[in-house]
Amino acid sequence: MRYTYEFKKKCVELYRQGQWAECPEGISEKEFKNTIRKWVRIEEAQGCEALKHKNQNKV
Repeated sequence: MRYTYEFKKKCVELYRQGQWAECPEGISEKEFKNTIRKWVRIEEAQGCEALKHKNQNKV
């Protein structure tokens, strides 16, 4: 599942406040929380721009 940059940013901000974003349908809560933790580590290491989708294969 692909998430928008704004959604990822919101999830990371909520995580830093000690809260969790609501889990979307079709994915387990455990897997979603692991994904958010991964986004947090990526943002800490590379900055918030790293959460954006790449512009490859776009016309």
